[in-house]
Amino acid sequence: MSLVVTGATGHLGRLTVEALLARGVDPATITATGRNPEKLAELGALGVSAVSLDLGDAGAVKDAFAGADKVLLVSGSEPGARLDQHQNAIDAAAAAGVSLLAYTSAPYADTTALLLAADHRATEAAITASGVPHAFLRNSWYIENYTDQLDATLEHGVVLGSAGDGRVSGASAPTTPRPPPPCSPPTATRARSTSWAATRPSP
Repeated sequence: MSLVVTGATGHLGRLTVEALLARGVDPATITATGRNPEKLAELGALGVSAVSLDLGDAGAVKDAFAGADKVLLVSGSEPGARLDQHQNAIDAAAAAGVSLLAYTSAPYADTTALLLAADHRATEAAITASGVPHAFLRNSWYIENYTDQLDATLEHGVVLGSAGDGRVSGASAPTTPRPPPPCSPPTATRARSTSWAATRPSP
């Protein structure tokens, strides 16, 4: 079994690689991709194959995914550019004939009016249309989004946000890769703060 994790030099991608290793997955079967050379070197030191990859380069993505059995596509961080990047990954996953493409989406991506979810909704639609077996990992709001704003919180004495009276379902990012998405397709369940929607194409 060969696993590819995109965005592995980012926070969630790195945590996923570490979670896979902690579960005893052979590092030789893991390909960790990203754009930060120093962080790639750190990942390589863990025994995984560390590959420099820009999802905007369709040819490079296809090469990186060749021979992969399962892929975790961590959503890009560049609104406006990431749809093309995601499409490159989807096309490469289809060409590789992967048995599972897991994508880190947003809660209720298919129905929410949240503007930031538009790219996720479009990506989910593209993945579904591709016919590739897939799972949408609709991770909720990360607690780390608040800890990054501690200075403002301490200054004002409140946690600033635009939810009004709405409730926020938060989770710590280190908890979200468990179970590691590429290891086994999740069944359609809903956890405290992460909904796992697994789908396979119709025969």
